Amino acid sequence: METTPKRSKTLLMSNGEERRSMTFGIEMLPDDLVLSCLARVPRMYYPILSLVSKRFRSFLTSTELYQTRNLLGSTESFLFVCLRIVNDSNPLRLFTLCRRPNSLTKVMVPILSPDSIPKFLPDVVLVGSNIYVIGGLINNNASHNVMVMDCRSHTWREAQGMCVPRVSPSACVLDGKIYVAGGCKNLDATMWMEVFDTKTESWEFVSSPGEEICRELTSC
Repeated sequence: METTPKRSKTLLMSNGEERRSMTFGIEMLPDDLVLSCLARVPRMYYPILSLVSKRFRSFLTSTELYQTRNLLGSTESFLFVCLRIVNDSNPLRLFTLCRRPNSLTKVMVPILSPDSIPKFLPDVVLVGSNIYVIGGLINNNASHNVMVMDCRSHTWREAQGMCVPRVSPSACVLDGKIYVAGGCKNLDATMWMEVFDTKTESWEFVSSPGEEICRELTSC
């Protein structure tokens, strides 16, 4: 009489169970070892890795990871792309254009960003290696917020907020300072424009060209 051989318990483990086991094993590693492993992975895979756990997401947006990559000589060069997508629930999107490993082809990889960044009607400027996201709408209210992304480490921080909340302002950079105009309700010529000193991280109002001119420029 023939008998069916018993299967090993290891072979009976499902793919889902194997993945959970591997994830649990990685989560048990000390911080220094996890950082060392992540620093060797191309950045184009970071959005996927951020889904592993909150701990991984925290590592991937930390300055320590950039410092580790720098020490290991695994830093990469990127072209940054900012897109405004009409009629989308997340209209402001930032990407990096990365080269695939061992290939000449490139791929657009979304940049991880905190939920506190206004996605509707902010303005975006670049000063040095920092991208500034200025003003916009948060819960349908005009925002003072200024969020800054360090392009070297892909980490975000909150800068000093504007004096006046603004929606869809116009921003430009001159001599390392950010000039922001318009985008505020109850237009007052004295509040129409303000300037941000990126060195001292402070805002101050700029002398206005006159209320009538401000109103004409805002309506353009």
